[in-house]
Amino acid sequence: MPERSFVERAVECADTNALRMALYQATGDEEIGAITPDRVFGPSTDAIVFADDDVALIRAKAVEYLMTEPDESALPIPSREEIVELLKKAEARELGPDDLIMRHHIPAFADMPYQAAWTGEAVVPEGYHVAIVGAGFAGVAMGVQLVQLGIPFTIFERRAEVGGVWSINTYPDVRVDTLSSTYEYAFEKKYPWTEYFARQSDVRGYIDHVARKYGVHEHIRFGCDVQVARFDETTQGWTLTVSGEDDLFDVEANVVVAASGVFATPRELAVEGVDGFTGEIVHTAQWSEDVEYAGKKVAVIGNGSTGVQLLSKVAEKADSVVVYQRTPQWISPRTNYGVPITDELQWLIQSMPFYWNWNKYVAGLSTIDLRKVLEPDEEWIAKGGTVSERNDMLRELLVGYISGQVDGRADLIDKLIPDYPPMTRRPVVDNNWYGSLTRNNVELVATGIERITDTAVIAEDGEARETDLVIAAVGFQTEKYIWPTQYHGVGGVTLEDVWTAQGAQAHLGMTVPGFPNMFMLYGPNSQPVASGAGLPTWFEIWTRYIAECIVSMLENGRASMVIRKDAFDDYNEQLHEESKKLIYLSPNSAMKKNYYVNEFGRLQMNAPWNGEHYYDLCKSPDESHFDFVDRK
Repeated sequence: MPERSFVERAVECADTNALRMALYQATGDEEIGAITPDRVFGPSTDAIVFADDDVALIRAKAVEYLMTEPDESALPIPSREEIVELLKKAEARELGPDDLIMRHHIPAFADMPYQAAWTGEAVVPEGYHVAIVGAGFAGVAMGVQLVQLGIPFTIFERRAEVGGVWSINTYPDVRVDTLSSTYEYAFEKKYPWTEYFARQSDVRGYIDHVARKYGVHEHIRFGCDVQVARFDETTQGWTLTVSGEDDLFDVEANVVVAASGVFATPRELAVEGVDGFTGEIVHTAQWSEDVEYAGKKVAVIGNGSTGVQLLSKVAEKADSVVVYQRTPQWISPRTNYGVPITDELQWLIQSMPFYWNWNKYVAGLSTIDLRKVLEPDEEWIAKGGTVSERNDMLRELLVGYISGQVDGRADLIDKLIPDYPPMTRRPVVDNNWYGSLTRNNVELVATGIERITDTAVIAEDGEARETDLVIAAVGFQTEKYIWPTQYHGVGGVTLEDVWTAQGAQAHLGMTVPGFPNMFMLYGPNSQPVASGAGLPTWFEIWTRYIAECIVSMLENGRASMVIRKDAFDDYNEQLHEESKKLIYLSPNSAMKKNYYVNEFGRLQMNAPWNGEHYYDLCKSPDESHFDFVDRK
């Protein structure tokens, strides 16, 4: 047991709301239970605010409780009804039935809260096999489902390690832009993250840890690039053509799960003259330790999440940096971004019963009601507002933040404030990007690029700026889902053929008519605009859906299943109509270059519903939506 002073420092590091909930759940202390924080209207969600005396009481009682060396394993797991009552306390408000379809799962009290299960005895025919393409967060989550079910599978990973985007991206200061406590699977409890916002190496290490701990790693074939996958209508299965280290080979699979996601194919730097540049051009997704920027004249093209993350580190060592910004972004701060988790807090997470669960829940509260920021309020607009009270408040807050970060410099502020509402594009987290623009060796050029010569970048302002190194922070070809594998369905039709007319679409982001026994993860419109749960949790939810599809086929003697065209069309029509209610498709935002919206004017990245409704759709497959072929 550590000294009392250590414990006191630990509770001071803790989130007050999470500590209160954990303490109340573990002890039933009615004095703690009676504390009622205020809900204060805020720019993205209401803030939960405690009086100073209540904070002191919570901390004092938590110290006394921790000094008794409590054993979490000896305490009961709450029932659904008990969790609901606790959630109401955590949010300091009443919650209706529509608010509680998913919420009660988020604290993850169960060991495997989103695991699929057999309804009876496991029935896996000899030779049955599932092929998974990609060993990132999605592919590993799918593997965990199948390990638990005892269904044979192989993951084909073109790189030499697990991690997906967290293996590919190694540029300076790359890290998650959501809290580590939400960027983790719900079944892996109390992982010792080193920072509040985990760095790339930590995230990749986490995925590797999970793959090994849960028996997935031994099913991965590294250095294997699935080039083509073809559905065979005779066998009702798939043939995958795989490029290995030394040869090309075919693999038969009953089911294929495409888990290469949307951030797999780097976008090319489409600027005239790139081929004649005599310096170095490096895309951030192709970064290596050999890239040298110290003492160089550097051009950073792009101001999305990647460009914003790396600028500060590059500017510290480069001779000069020119930042080329075509479209301003709303870039916002995050509390504790770049801050290590202290030893005291690490101890508390491991030692305080249920703190990990409530910290996970509380960390997601900022996104539970986020859809309200995305909905135009016609009454508010009629009174002179732009979008809604929350969205306009967020805009005012961010404008003030920009001004403060650049020391009030009008020459920068005028270039940095976007002419579209916050949240229209993917939010970007500030990693001292604004502050770096005030350095003497950094210049912001707020125009497009006309061309690149052998030694310089020429912007649309006509000035040629000498350059040694071009960093292309231009993102990924997000319209190309689950690339670069070519998937051929019934009749040899490819997904690209199907998606030509309106862009990528899928049922629940996972299935497409004409592609039996094929499922995709992080497919079109798969990420809800608001949910309270991080992306890895959604991978668990989607993989449970897919695993239940496989279990249903096996238990009912079916060779294949495919989403019906009418179900697909009906779902996507509802999705498109719901999308029209959000600011993504409003006139002053849809015209902006924005990977949330495709070239056909359709929302392509997000599911437009809140998490509760979308979870209700994804929690279990509806067999009436599918056609089946029985096993012979």
